[in-house]
Amino acid sequence: MPSQYSPRTWVKSALGIGLLISATLFDGGSAVIGVILNDTGPNWGAQAASADHTSLRLLKAVLPGADSFSEKEGEVPVYKAYRTDPTSGEETLIGYAFVTPDFPPEANGYSGPIDTLVGIDLQGKIVGLKSIYYRESLRYTWGDFLSDPKFVNQFIGKSATDGFRIRKDIDGISKATISSRVVSQGVRQSVRAVTKAYLR
Repeated sequence: MPSQYSPRTWVKSALGIGLLISATLFDGGSAVIGVILNDTGPNWGAQAASADHTSLRLLKAVLPGADSFSEKEGEVPVYKAYRTDPTSGEETLIGYAFVTPDFPPEANGYSGPIDTLVGIDLQGKIVGLKSIYYRESLRYTWGDFLSDPKFVNQFIGKSATDGFRIRKDIDGISKATISSRVVSQGVRQSVRAVTKAYLR
């Protein structure tokens, strides 16, 4: 009885395994692990919509109620968020979204930078936050651990005048103190810069 696997099938399998090993060795396995964990974040392959890892879906997630966004603009770079009046079609500015790496110095986590997307309203209060790109080693075993609602929700409602210190103002994630601190620092300095530039 002939084998159901042809030499071509074996070659394809070998190539696939080789690519898997290469991705793991040279890219830290981020793309591979993202698929395995069924990560739907924008930083995996074709999900990326822009160079700073944002997408319309993510912008709407951090600025609920916004219908549209400008391109990233300004000396202090932001996405302006607008709500459209269904009757008149008139657009009203309701807030700003921005990514923390645009506000140096960018702190590094245990394994590299952690990029966070932040949304604030016109009163300068944080209305949404999502870590959109990071390659911390814990991600490969925990999944998207920086999206834990218990951690993220502590930032909601905070403004430039509030404290963002881990273990004092914000409870960090157990066993991920460095990552928690980096997110908090990035959010603090970016919120303060945007507030100063656009709201004061």
